Amino acid sequence: MSSQPNQSLIDGIRCLQYLVSSGKAIGCRELARQMGMNSTRVNRLLMTMAAVGLTMQDEQRRYLPGPGIHALAAQAIRGSSLFAQALPQLEAHAPSDIVVALGVLWEDQVIYIWHSEPGERATTSQALSGYRMLPAWQSVIGVALLAAESDEALKIRFSPEQWQQMAPLLTEQRAQNFLIWRHDDGEVAMAQTLDNNRAALAFARVMQPDETQLAQRKRALQALAQRIATFSD
Repeated sequence: MSSQPNQSLIDGIRCLQYLVSSGKAIGCRELARQMGMNSTRVNRLLMTMAAVGLTMQDEQRRYLPGPGIHALAAQAIRGSSLFAQALPQLEAHAPSDIVVALGVLWEDQVIYIWHSEPGERATTSQALSGYRMLPAWQSVIGVALLAAESDEALKIRFSPEQWQQMAPLLTEQRAQNFLIWRHDDGEVAMAQTLDNNRAALAFARVMQPDETQLAQRKRALQALAQRIATFSD
């Protein structure tokens, strides 16, 4: 019996994740380009998933998530202890004047489980609708989680420009087990990893804080991360 991974299954799961993360109807060729796969193979996979309701097509034959996604989403949420334990803590304690995000890393992309915008005291529906993908090298969550990997493994996956941006941030995360990213426009973002580096919690859009304010934000982020970690145990 072969112990090799089933590539068709891997490709199908990847295809579904990219489709759901696109947030819109998308053509087969565009999806194949994003995934770096042959468009004929992507189309075959999408059609196969349509047979079980996971995908569907609109009038322009672009693909969308199908009704089966709702059942899959509900089952996935029930199966995620991180989601179940983090949600009430974020609802009760996430600050409302900055971005608060909880994300995981997948294929060098950050998937946001929770993403609340400043000024809205996020409801669960608002924070979950912030779900999207972002390249990991552009995200404080992504860089914090990438730091668990070796430089050798990372350099081959990112451009020289991307690596130049990430390298000092990776060094900081590894040294401090906490990342503060100061952007050129005065914004500061910070991240704390969770769940043995399988997720990270972040505060962002903290604008031009002084050192006292920065220290307060850091303590607040670490306290919220500790709440989530405690209730996840």
